[in-house]
Amino acid sequence: MTERMSVRELRDTLGRRIDVAHFTGEATIVERHGEPRAVIVSYAWWAGQREQSGQGTLAP
Repeated sequence: MTERMSVRELRDTLGRRIDVAHFTGEATIVERHGEPRAVIVSYAWWAGQREQSGQGTLAP
């Protein structure tokens, strides 16, 4: 499942959404005025995507 929330909503729940991404792998789509702008994903997922694409990873 992917959560969608506005930037305003995210401000109040950022720490919780980061924990959700890290511990459960659930992504959060961040919207501004109803338009998707960014996605919060776990570092492990992001690093895996970079590695698969040949971009390498950044040291945590």
